[in-house]
Amino acid sequence: MPMIEVQKLTKRYRAERGARFFFGRGGLRDAFGNAKSRTITAVENISFTLEPGESLGIIGANGSGKSTLLKLVAGVTTPTSGEVRVRGRVASLLELGAGFHPMLTGRENVYLNGGILGLSHRDVDDVFDRIVAFSGVENSIDQPVDTYSSGMYVRLAFVTAMHSNPDIYLVDEVLSVGDEAFQRKCRQRLAELMEEGKTLLFVSHDLGVVNTLCDRAILLSDGQVISHDSPRKTIDLYLRQIGPPKGTYRVKDSDRELVVSNGQISLFEAENDITGPGGLQCQVMHMGQWRRSVDADWSIESQDESGCEARGRLHNLSASLLWRVGFDQGQVVWNAAIDCLEDITLDSVEFNLLFSDDYSRWYYEDRGGEFPDLAPEDTEWTPLMGPDLLCEKAALLPAEDSGYPAVIASVTSPRSRFRGYWMNADYMKRSRVLRIEEHGGESGIVLSKGQHDLAEFRFELESDPGFLNTGPGYVSSRFSLAQGPLLARFDRGSVRVSYEGRPITSGLHMYASLLIGGLWNDSQNLRWESLTRENGRLILGGRSRRFPFGLEWNLGLTGHAIEIEVWLIASEALAVQEYHCSILLDNVYDTWKTEHESGSFPEIGPEDFDWRHINENYAPGSFAEASGKGLPRFTFEVGADQAPCTMTALNTDFHMGARVLQA
Repeated sequence: MPMIEVQKLTKRYRAERGARFFFGRGGLRDAFGNAKSRTITAVENISFTLEPGESLGIIGANGSGKSTLLKLVAGVTTPTSGEVRVRGRVASLLELGAGFHPMLTGRENVYLNGGILGLSHRDVDDVFDRIVAFSGVENSIDQPVDTYSSGMYVRLAFVTAMHSNPDIYLVDEVLSVGDEAFQRKCRQRLAELMEEGKTLLFVSHDLGVVNTLCDRAILLSDGQVISHDSPRKTIDLYLRQIGPPKGTYRVKDSDRELVVSNGQISLFEAENDITGPGGLQCQVMHMGQWRRSVDADWSIESQDESGCEARGRLHNLSASLLWRVGFDQGQVVWNAAIDCLEDITLDSVEFNLLFSDDYSRWYYEDRGGEFPDLAPEDTEWTPLMGPDLLCEKAALLPAEDSGYPAVIASVTSPRSRFRGYWMNADYMKRSRVLRIEEHGGESGIVLSKGQHDLAEFRFELESDPGFLNTGPGYVSSRFSLAQGPLLARFDRGSVRVSYEGRPITSGLHMYASLLIGGLWNDSQNLRWESLTRENGRLILGGRSRRFPFGLEWNLGLTGHAIEIEVWLIASEALAVQEYHCSILLDNVYDTWKTEHESGSFPEIGPEDFDWRHINENYAPGSFAEASGKGLPRFTFEVGADQAPCTMTALNTDFHMGARVLQA
């Protein structure tokens, strides 16, 4: 038997005549002139049922009738026509704190509100400690609630209702109460209630939450049901019509559709939402506050059959986002810039590209992995790799039989400090996220008055992703050199090496370090800003933030050999106590050799907290090499014209778990 039955429900209101309208239209003159009273139809002819353990989401624009429908089901207001049947005890999370008395303490109000929600005094005793701990008002629970902040007040009301253990929850956009940490706890608690088989009728603008929590969804527009289908299909339809028309643009290319809607970009193929409810967005941080693209005031400045130009005025910041979005030879292209009306300094710039959780595997240049399954306890966004130099290509592969295409994302930017990485969003967002970000550090991101290009994104959708691999044919050429089976890629002061698609180096990879004044200065900690290509070689430059020196690396490939020249450039006299170049190899390498001795690498155990030299002879030499089963022999040679070096073999600590050849 259904828990909720709604049959042909309609609610109409008479338009109110306020005192200030006495002498205007609809005022005294109309009232005494037998003018017809104007009525407003909030919901019209709505029917649905909700079975035990089911969850139903209600979405729609402001004023579409969502809250009115929920109040009718809750019995807060009566219908004009139609019928509502509710079976079971109900907790209505509508007007939070409506049952609280301002002169009573938090403790007294918990018991009072618990009684209103149908709990006995003993029932409240059983959950009281959990209510107080969850709401975070322990230190004020015995103070009158009129001394509470508004956030404390609604948190306590929300948690009390959440712990009333009803059969049915009616929830009206209350997940915005409290700070971000409290909201995550609330979302997790709702997910747990769904796992417990509670029945939920849920109104929200958070499409990710609706997509995650609900079995079905209803889309309302002007009080009428536009769609009653699966959450994904209903949300897809809503995304095509969301927001003020001045900030919305749609264009189709064959079976693909692109929707630009007030600071969010959504991509569909064959009615599947490739980007998911979150879409493609960006945000900037200024003075510790995020300004999100979806909160900006958008307008479409120009459009044609291939794309549009949109401008979004950021709130409380003298700047606008400028987007050019459209199709180009079957690819989706998104150019993003910022137009500053005056000189400004930003803390961070961040692009979040959210894709459907139907995608199961990620790639970022020469790396890849599986996306972990999302669970209710996942309340934070989880990085799946460390921030990396901005790559030219990243990719997503769909789960088998999902019907989704592979996505290949190409990213370019004139900004040298952009980094990128793949993430899992939280359980409610249920999205795979490619984040591209720049942090300004202590000096910030200084932007002069005028327009500044940020990044260009290109997205290809491929039905046959068989060409994707982690070998040289897939990775970016901007930071990489490939010849035959050998690939070398520069990454923020280190060089990654792979052979026939298999990574050979690990951890810190190949890097350089100088000991100055008792402090090691690793190449990864330099500010790498210059990059040129000459005669098939990479020339890269980085400078120390602390000491007056820089490094220049000249990187090239010859046959199956990588040649690296490392130049020290000192801007003033510099006392260098020691320097080394090191290569960290996969721990499958098990033997080593120098000109003077050879041996086996010992196993690395949990008790190994530091790096340890394996060799005993430290006479100068010209090479060290390592071998391992199924791996190519790796030889590290120093040029004959270089200063004498000690060639050594080491084990790293247990955490890094690598073999080291060091000059």
